[in-house]
Amino acid sequence: MKIAVLGMGKTGHSTSCYLMDRNQSVTCWDRDAAKLDVIREGITCTGVLEGFFAPEVESDLAKAIDGADYIFINTVAGGHKPVAELLSGHLSNNQRILVCNSNWGVMEFLQVLGKEIREKGVVLCETGGFHIMTDLPDVGHCHIKKIKSKLSISCFPRSQTEEVLKELNPIFPQFVPAESPIMTSMDTSNPMLHAPIALCGFSKIEGGVDHFFYKEGGTPSGVKYIEKIDNERLAVMEAMGVKGTSCLDIVNKAWKSSCTDLYSAIHANYPTSKGPKSIEYRFITEDIPYGVAPVVKLGRAFGVPTPYSELLVNMYSALMDRDFMALGPIFRKDEIAALIRG
Repeated sequence: MKIAVLGMGKTGHSTSCYLMDRNQSVTCWDRDAAKLDVIREGITCTGVLEGFFAPEVESDLAKAIDGADYIFINTVAGGHKPVAELLSGHLSNNQRILVCNSNWGVMEFLQVLGKEIREKGVVLCETGGFHIMTDLPDVGHCHIKKIKSKLSISCFPRSQTEEVLKELNPIFPQFVPAESPIMTSMDTSNPMLHAPIALCGFSKIEGGVDHFFYKEGGTPSGVKYIEKIDNERLAVMEAMGVKGTSCLDIVNKAWKSSCTDLYSAIHANYPTSKGPKSIEYRFITEDIPYGVAPVVKLGRAFGVPTPYSELLVNMYSALMDRDFMALGPIFRKDEIAALIRG
């Protein structure tokens, strides 16, 4: 297949290498022309996947997606709408768009491109997170630490999920179907884990101190708070008519572990993951507005109290002097109902 990878951060690098290692044709695009100039010389991949890969590189977005069977979106969550706006008018019939980090990607692409998507029969998909744990030492060099053994994927319309899995499972055998984009956007552990742990290690992150994110920040008290906001997430999902999965079960399934408590699961599966060295990092700037704040917003819409999640959002808003509740996705009940129906 021909696949366009949009957004060449660390996940764009590793996804491109992963796809090319599986004999797929890859074209890369990024807003940063200087980054693309480096990638034109090729990507060196180390870790669990090793090799040198030379994807096609295109600075013109319309040309990058021309003829692509799949368009992989590897931007941060705040980049979904801007990229969707750039894609407007350039999509081809029956293309598939896969948002690789969930975070309400399908909903936001529908909000921007709904008319064009319906007219051209474009299928929207999203995964319940990134399938790869990776670092980016330098542009043009990625280091893949782990590849998940199981990851959910959903499509809109839902009727296309089976067909998409037939196409992608030979490349991504870890993909398993989820009921709807509600599941892939809400039934994910990343925001629940990242936001409280980052708060526990906030001074180290802000000070640029080298540290082990989960090992040092995943304290017993921090994990107890994770469990509180995770229970709120599950309660909101239940009120919406969908059954969620606990963080413990998500982590165990993703890494084929069998830990009996969340504290053990975190420390067993992420022993060497380093923490960010800036508070302007997606564990905060993405996971609060697109992960924790939506639990609060949807809790209000469906009559479920979420005091621990709201306190966490408010704490970060105060620490960073920005209104995280006002950022992130805009929810409309009719759109949520449509996603649930598929």
